[in-house]
Amino acid sequence: MPELPAIPWEKVGPEHRLDYKRAFMLIDLNRCTGCHSCSVSCKTEHEVPLGDFRMRVRYLERPDKATLSFLPLVCMQCQDAPCLNACPTEASGRLEDGRVVIDDEKCCGNKACVSACPYGAIFINDESNKAEKCDFCTHRTELGLEPACVSSCPTDAIRFGDLENPDDPVTIVAKAKNAKAFKEDAGTEPSVLYVDHEAWMEPKSNLGVQLSPADEDVIYEQNNLKPKV
Repeated sequence: MPELPAIPWEKVGPEHRLDYKRAFMLIDLNRCTGCHSCSVSCKTEHEVPLGDFRMRVRYLERPDKATLSFLPLVCMQCQDAPCLNACPTEASGRLEDGRVVIDDEKCCGNKACVSACPYGAIFINDESNKAEKCDFCTHRTELGLEPACVSSCPTDAIRFGDLENPDDPVTIVAKAKNAKAFKEDAGTEPSVLYVDHEAWMEPKSNLGVQLSPADEDVIYEQNNLKPKV
């Protein structure tokens, strides 16, 4: 009987942990096709409730021509994160590689972090009454695996690397393509950088998720609201 191939977590372990000085994501909007592989894999990986998202993909109508642009959004892992100061119980904390994470045991679900985040990246899980957001899949990177959204992206539009390592391949690409942070004026110093993001996208980024302008039966007004069906 032939031996079955190893599943991903059988090939890796703590000795392969992705230890970065500053974990970051590079999102290339030129490569994104709006397929939702990233958001679907994220919901599956973290068992995110219906209507909530750790990873969102916005479909935005362009102001200059009759077409759509696709915009994947996650927690920006800000170096100056407003959610850290807003949390009354210190449930929001920071890992050594710069990632902002939420301690379930300390979270009281009062939504202060939700209101403080300028990116709409945090939501309250109705089942647990705890705040949730993207953490770059710490449970995967501790085993040497990339975040779920990175692994599932069919066009390599989302990549994961070490922003403080000038020799990191993803950092090299980010520099070569002049990748920029989203909403730089917010002064939060995000650790998610975008290739070819345009200023008109920023005020629309928290307005909703829709499959297309015609799909009016599946619309999310905001990240933390339930769908109107």
